[in-house]
Amino acid sequence: MSGAGRYAELAAAVRSFKAELVQPSQMERFIEAGSLSETVSILTAGRVTAVESSNLTAAESYLTQCVAELAHRLASYAPYDSRSLIKLFSTNYELSCVKEILKSILDQEDPEDAVARIIPAGKLTLERCKELIEAHNLNRVVEVLEDDALRRFIAPKLAGDRSGMIVVSAIDQHYYSKLWSASNLPDPLDAQSARKLIGELVDHLNILLAFRARLIGLDARSTSELFIPINYGLGHSLNELAESTNIPNLIRTVEKTPYARAFAGQTGLETSVTKVERALNHSHAIRCLNTFAGSPFKVGLALAFLFLKRYELHDLFAIFNGKANGVASDRIMESLILHGV
Repeated sequence: MSGAGRYAELAAAVRSFKAELVQPSQMERFIEAGSLSETVSILTAGRVTAVESSNLTAAESYLTQCVAELAHRLASYAPYDSRSLIKLFSTNYELSCVKEILKSILDQEDPEDAVARIIPAGKLTLERCKELIEAHNLNRVVEVLEDDALRRFIAPKLAGDRSGMIVVSAIDQHYYSKLWSASNLPDPLDAQSARKLIGELVDHLNILLAFRARLIGLDARSTSELFIPINYGLGHSLNELAESTNIPNLIRTVEKTPYARAFAGQTGLETSVTKVERALNHSHAIRCLNTFAGSPFKVGLALAFLFLKRYELHDLFAIFNGKANGVASDRIMESLILHGV
């Protein structure tokens, strides 16, 4: 069967769901008008109406669960060989929750403070998250996922120096390696459409890791050990990122790569990893939107949409938190990934 025949149903579903993405003009209205409770009520279709500025968990968890379920719905429309790849997108939200729990334990954070920041997902309910944090048992947290491969991979990290950054990076290494492996689809053109999006994102994550490692003074070897073991388009620059001795050198290294466009016109990157992260995510979001300009009969269309939903979640949570903390509208706008795409 041709790509058009195999992906016709999935392409139609993606197009339908894409029409429901929150538009930039809507984002601006949410920032400028209405109270926090009103904004949350609109975005959750009235499912969450009572919200406190100090606790946004119910709203964030509801929206996260909606996106995770959306990935499963899209997988049901996909050809059999690409279903596991699409389903992996929902796993990311559960792993993000696990990372926050592990960091909370390693940082010896107060359980009440930690739970207020964590977004429950999948099997990890709010009560389960709090229970795990209070137990202070790192291995027990990983066992919740019932992923033997992840448990074997991360065990040495939990038994070592137990650095939060190392543990979190190990989970990302496992997840994105699994995502990359699942994108090795039988149809070369199909695989290419998936790997273009996944590969670019992984390169961006490794660039970001290099910036974070430099800020805390890690050496080249330690920085390299944090990297996700996939080099899609960085080439020799990946080693240069690990070996760069300061932030200006890192920026110059990125400017020699295909990802220089992410930093074009950006200012303040030398002093803000947050701005570096936003610039990279913004660039990847543009790549995702461009995917819709080509043939719709490929798995890349569904992946591009799910990445955009991830960025949309980030932006909605930024609006929630900005409103809750009285942040100026222009500052909230500057933090949005999808603004200006």
